[in-house]
Amino acid sequence: MAAESGGLRAAVERFLEPGERVVDMLPADKGSCRMQATPAPPKDLELSVFGGVLWHERSLASRTVSVILDVICSTQPTRGHFGDPAARQKCLQKKHAFWGAWDSLAGGLLRGLQPVGAAHKILLLTDRRIQLVYVQGDGKDGSFAVEPGWRADPRTIVWVRDCKDYMPGHYQLGFSDGSWMPVFFPKQVRGRFAALYPHAQHWKQPLPDVLAGPAAQGRP
Repeated sequence: MAAESGGLRAAVERFLEPGERVVDMLPADKGSCRMQATPAPPKDLELSVFGGVLWHERSLASRTVSVILDVICSTQPTRGHFGDPAARQKCLQKKHAFWGAWDSLAGGLLRGLQPVGAAHKILLLTDRRIQLVYVQGDGKDGSFAVEPGWRADPRTIVWVRDCKDYMPGHYQLGFSDGSWMPVFFPKQVRGRFAALYPHAQHWKQPLPDVLAGPAAQGRP
């Protein structure tokens, strides 16, 4: 699926308000930084797209197996850790991939990038919003199924950091509420994202603390 498809663009543009201008439409996924595992949201906070079966809707056997696998395989801290104010300075210093409660700006986007259900994920940037849009279909018959997801004012992105020390295409987005998270852009569009945020921080720089003072910013 190409984000530049005319049929896809027309389908996504149905969500626009009168006079709203599209800046870009970029395929996106959850990212990673510094070899740290990117957390998944708690099962009761999972988001369903296109009829994806949520945790509470699954069979008892399926839930039991999932819990056992989580206990055996998980290295994730408890949900409260990610938005714990007492841990924030340490997370800044150690350049953690994610900090924020799951209902923060960063937490909401990270949840949205890990939905339950099969869908392509498009990050829509306009002069009024940044929004996740979920898409099904390959456009061969000229049609796409589209569902809207997480949305925020583009001005809430106050810093961007290039995580190419880990792997090209991975970035961290920092938000005005003090939260941040990692996002990944495939090779064919990462140059376009970089052009939208030309002042992205170098991976060697410390993470900005927007709650303590001004932060370097790059906005479309």
